[in-house]
Amino acid sequence: MPMPSFRTALAAAAALALLAGPARAAIEDGYDPGGAPVPSTWYAPADPAARKADRDYVAGMRPHHAGALSMSRDYLADPEARSPMLRALAAGIIRNQAFEIGLLDEVARNLALPPRVFDLGFARLAMQPAATEGMGQMQRFLRSPIPGPLGAAMGPVSLRDVQFAKAMIVHHQAALDMAHGYHADPAARNGFLGLLNTDIVTDQGQEIALMRRVIGAYPGDAAAVAVDEGMVHGMEGMRHGAAPHADHAAPPAEAPPAAAPHRHPAPRARPAPQHGHAHGMTH
Repeated sequence: MPMPSFRTALAAAAALALLAGPARAAIEDGYDPGGAPVPSTWYAPADPAARKADRDYVAGMRPHHAGALSMSRDYLADPEARSPMLRALAAGIIRNQAFEIGLLDEVARNLALPPRVFDLGFARLAMQPAATEGMGQMQRFLRSPIPGPLGAAMGPVSLRDVQFAKAMIVHHQAALDMAHGYHADPAARNGFLGLLNTDIVTDQGQEIALMRRVIGAYPGDAAAVAVDEGMVHGMEGMRHGAAPHADHAAPPAEAPPAAAPHRHPAPRARPAPQHGHAHGMTH
């Protein structure tokens, strides 16, 4: 049996590198400020089911992120928004999720391109452009940190603060449901979206814990604070990986069920559900 040529071996190695994809995360933790941005394209084997799963996910998560931005802007514009911690959180949501919207738009742009065919001599591989790495470097973006005890004081907690926290918890939980749904879909194999989902699950899980702390510091009866359905934006675009859930249709008047499903008194601060398994998600 003849040995493959050196040129064919190089082509095969290049194709395998495309399949493996870059090693860095969807949103880089940092970058070299003096370095030149070098964006690179992620590829995945061309598959109509995988392409549909990715498009459905982007069609759901993008308007959902946009809803978080409008909710945060409405909150920051309200004179009754008094919690320094929540105000810092809302500003971080606007910055971080606006960048993630750009990543989702770039995924959609790649998915709209036709597959590229790589001829290896002994085989032909159809590879679908799936995402663009290096957007953080190109935009000089650094993620806003989640407020902590040293970053922003708890301060006074108003009724409006509790309304925002409750509504955003419902909103964040829907994003977690969508992220977990994508990972559970056997057709969903976009490694870049997998890494972005890990960021979403980690960040929004921690933000839920912070917002529950703020609700627990409210001096009144937090369970009696009503949240109007119109305060939760961007839910109508969800369709991939989001199972039907009562919280998604209409926010309850009391704290979200995940916080205290079996108790009726006003909710106090309690640990958020742990999402540590998200760090082990792979595609």
